[in-house]
Amino acid sequence: MSKATKIISFIGLTIAMFMGTLDSTIVNIALPKIMTHFNASLTDTSWVATIYTLALAVFMITGSKIADRYGRKKIMLLGLALFGGFSAACMLATSLPELIAFRFFQGLGGAIITPIVLPMGIEIFGKAHMSKIASVVGAVTALAAAGGPPIGGVIIEYASWRWVFGINVPLTIVAFLIIAMGVRESYDESLAGRIDLPGTILLTLGLGGLTFGLLEGRQYGWQSGIILGTLIGGVLAIGLFIFIESKVKHPLLELDLFREKTLTASSLVYFLTGFALVSPTLILNYFLQDVLNDTALHAALIIIPVSLTIMVAMPLGTKLFDQAGAVPVTLIGLLVMAASLLLLSFITTTTPKAVIITFLVINGVGFGFSSVSLVASVKHLPKNKSGIGSGIVNAARQIGTCLGIAILVTVLDNNVNTAKQHIHQDTIQIVDRQQLSPKVKKVAHQQLNSLFSTTGSAKLTTKNKQTNLRRALKQAAKSQVDLPRPQKGTDLHQVYQAQKKLALATDNLKAGNQQLALTLTKLGNQNTAISKLSVASQKINLGNQQISQGQ
Repeated sequence: MSKATKIISFIGLTIAMFMGTLDSTIVNIALPKIMTHFNASLTDTSWVATIYTLALAVFMITGSKIADRYGRKKIMLLGLALFGGFSAACMLATSLPELIAFRFFQGLGGAIITPIVLPMGIEIFGKAHMSKIASVVGAVTALAAAGGPPIGGVIIEYASWRWVFGINVPLTIVAFLIIAMGVRESYDESLAGRIDLPGTILLTLGLGGLTFGLLEGRQYGWQSGIILGTLIGGVLAIGLFIFIESKVKHPLLELDLFREKTLTASSLVYFLTGFALVSPTLILNYFLQDVLNDTALHAALIIIPVSLTIMVAMPLGTKLFDQAGAVPVTLIGLLVMAASLLLLSFITTTTPKAVIITFLVINGVGFGFSSVSLVASVKHLPKNKSGIGSGIVNAARQIGTCLGIAILVTVLDNNVNTAKQHIHQDTIQIVDRQQLSPKVKKVAHQQLNSLFSTTGSAKLTTKNKQTNLRRALKQAAKSQVDLPRPQKGTDLHQVYQAQKKLALATDNLKAGNQQLALTLTKLGNQNTAISKLSVASQKINLGNQQISQGQ
């Protein structure tokens, strides 16, 4: 294979990796548009993002093992077909349940694609270039994960939410053709026999239960039966999986791999980076759009420095890794990332955007340096085990992301609810202090309770509630019932008394007008009777004349 062919083939692999990782974060920024389009609740719409993350976390290890056993190229092409086909289906979805179902199968394709890019790249260039290959793959992964919200923001600003999924279709076709024509088949030659079916089922149930529990705990309640059941069931399934894997001849996951300390440590680091990625890509996006009222595009432009910094920091971190080793570079990366998150925790509505961007650049440096753990994860593994090693590390990152969403979004929800309660109470007190009619106050209380409520129809947005509040208050203010009486001795009280007298005089005038109208009506009736009597008299006179003439 010529050098040019190798490079082109590797580009095809990186495109596949970029898409599979990108779709785990790009959809978050499109959720409000999707919710509005399908007139759905935020809870239901969030499953569009949740189901993809769940599929990635659950099926990555299984996907990498199947690829090692039956051929990485064949399974990669199958994954691309699934991913691209269901990306098109997501783009054309006509209902929210359809979209969620299609996203699951898209996630299944992503879980197949993502972990086998690294071993296929090593197969192309050889293990001598493993560090460089892992560096590029790690940079692409980090760039895609951090770049999801800004890329999604640009797409939504200039196109439609459907193109968040549609953008994958042409890229998938390009990657499919390049890999189909330029990449040779590769296997893990040490594997034999069938895939461990009991282990596959237990791992799927275990990771599925844990992931579902972490992602949906804040929605159902952490003490609810369904969440406790899935979390406990997931832990038990993982425990049984470990026990069975230590006994079977051909395990799905060779536990001996974890004796390699770099793989175990790298998995932990990737778990932490997955957790930390939630803050700049998801939580900050909520702050920019929902608190600062930035547009999706503006928010995207603020967040994008994370991605750009990672592109520079990851190769630099790899060079330092080759010179100083994995431990110091990774520790520096984690410390820098932790420092950036601490700085981001102090931002307020008055913090200059330039300061926020600076903190994000620092975060990108930390993320890029810590991502060299992917290089370390496979450096000391046999070449034929790089696939399952990559699957383990990437699955760890997805589980870390799930835990980050569970904890950080729960904290965010609690803080928002606490703030809403304080604002609600303060607003009610302000209304009560005003000189308003009891009816206006009653309507204001009802509308404010609805505005700040977290129950009821989730489809009724805050904007709708604010519109209803203004409309109801205007109608109540027009009512003349139960108007407040001003204090005596004030100019307002004199105006009030004059208004009462004027109202009484107006009422008397109305009564007089009604009496006059009645009198005129009676008089009119009398005139009509007189007219009729006059006509009758004329007719009598005429009759008398005719009688006289006849005589």
